[in-house]
Amino acid sequence: MESVKHGRATPNYDRENPLVNGKGYIDVGSEEEKWPPVEFRYNPEAFTKRRWAKPQEAIVFMFPQDYWGNLQWRVKDIDWEGHVVKLGWGGFQINEQEFGRAATGIGRSKLYKNAFGSRFFIENVFEELDAPGEWWLDRDHGTLYYMPPDDLDLSSATLEAPILERVIDIRGSQKDPIHHITFSGFRIAHTASTFLNLYEAPSRGDWTLYRGGAVFIEGAEDCAIEKCFFDAVGGNAVFVNNYNQRIRIYGNKFTEAGDSAVCLVVSKSLIQGTQRPFPMENTISNNLIHDCGIFGKQIAGVFISISERNLISHNVIYNMPQAGICINDGWGGGHVVEFNEIHDTVRETTDHGPFNSWRRGRYRCFQQSHSHAHGGVSHGAGYQEGNDYVFSYPQEDGAVTIIRNNYFHEKPERDKLGIDLDDGSSHYHIYNNLCVGMSVKLREGDYRTVENNIFIHPSNPPGFHQGYENDHDRFLRNIVVTSLKLEGWGNTRVDCYQVLFPPLHGPIAQDLNYNLFFSDTGQISALIEPRQGNTIRYSLEHWQILGYDQHSLFADPMFVDAANADYRLKPESPALKLGFKSFDIHKAGLLPDFPVQWRNP
Repeated sequence: MESVKHGRATPNYDRENPLVNGKGYIDVGSEEEKWPPVEFRYNPEAFTKRRWAKPQEAIVFMFPQDYWGNLQWRVKDIDWEGHVVKLGWGGFQINEQEFGRAATGIGRSKLYKNAFGSRFFIENVFEELDAPGEWWLDRDHGTLYYMPPDDLDLSSATLEAPILERVIDIRGSQKDPIHHITFSGFRIAHTASTFLNLYEAPSRGDWTLYRGGAVFIEGAEDCAIEKCFFDAVGGNAVFVNNYNQRIRIYGNKFTEAGDSAVCLVVSKSLIQGTQRPFPMENTISNNLIHDCGIFGKQIAGVFISISERNLISHNVIYNMPQAGICINDGWGGGHVVEFNEIHDTVRETTDHGPFNSWRRGRYRCFQQSHSHAHGGVSHGAGYQEGNDYVFSYPQEDGAVTIIRNNYFHEKPERDKLGIDLDDGSSHYHIYNNLCVGMSVKLREGDYRTVENNIFIHPSNPPGFHQGYENDHDRFLRNIVVTSLKLEGWGNTRVDCYQVLFPPLHGPIAQDLNYNLFFSDTGQISALIEPRQGNTIRYSLEHWQILGYDQHSLFADPMFVDAANADYRLKPESPALKLGFKSFDIHKAGLLPDFPVQWRNP
């Protein structure tokens, strides 16, 4: 029989639009709830009229107001007269320290006061068993109730009940590692869900996770998971935990995983002195990853936290609720992200895009007058002002992470940030990427070089957000094309830059130059929203008077066939005269040896 993901109770599953904005979710009835929530009110007009004999067996799935992710709880009780759902075990699926500490309502961050309202559904209620595909498990009597679709004959159907969370467990240690074991050609399917197991925040990124997976690898060297099919596993598919070196995740298909496809994570408490028991020099390559995040929405095709020098290449990742690839912190760095094709991300959340990262840590400014009165970080690298020491990243701190030769494409029906270097992300070299429907965002951080990329009709223009003095960011020899005339692309903008809260003193970046800009409006502008005062839009000419893009041009880049998405440059392109180097994006995506049996039709 088909994979049954949710025992949906109320409201019923919306097959026409299963995402959070569809009829399968309903709004929280009041926005006066506290964070972290222990209960919430519902609107009795939108909620069920039935009464439940066992409400404590029900599970709440909720998108907090900003839609950065979702949360799950067991129901503790329901006050039917007061219209209140009281929450029990759960609510740990988002990093409370980073996400909830500034909240004034359920998921309401002070930075997102105009965000969407919280939405939820509830599953596993016998009285709500009223639509095809729904089920309820009577744990007291060991009976499963299921309402099949009209075209399913239960007498001949195969029912598979998940029992195991983990199918393969490779377990060694840093002192005595397991080595040279390969698993190849297996179909690994229908493991138990894990979204109510205890999650943890591995570092200071937004995300938490359950430390487990259908395949769990710890203390191993030179092992491989290759040419396997991960089919509707209940949580993470492959979890590479703590010390691991040269692990190869190659040629696999991942679909309908409950959480992330591949995770590389260490327990931060184990890192002491010279001991470095984290994943290092591993390869995640030539994998097909799509339609994951069935239960958890703050997930990725590839998730990395406290790891270094890994290769993520030639993967195809699409239909994800949030990111394609997420680097949760800046620990170690030195990763190479190349030749991946990623699209249709951030389908159920907000913020980010095909790639996102954080690096919260020493960049944070604790000086009151700058960080609060002027909208965030402003200072340069490491100095003291009064009694407050201001931290940021020195040049030699951490190895450079490379993002190159990737094809990222989205239809910008909603804002997507594309390559999103968020909250302190530092030491990146980003080049030779084709980004359609998105661009790049550089928030607080340092030593980022963005060069020789093509950004086509971005829903958000190249952004410099929350900058500080004397940073070393560089934006060179890129092509930025905007349009206001594309049907269905209503979020495109003509700005060539978006600068939010620039430094109080000095330039926005170390070097902005030799870029080519083009728009069907005949002009472009640079938008600046200062820490104080009104938003300003500068024409390219005025922008150059300020000292930026002195050798940049507004001109047709002369693509070979832009109407058919061929963004190669003709020999007479003015971008080539600015020093732009042509690159072949057709090498991005799966390699020829990807298993034929795992390819999608």
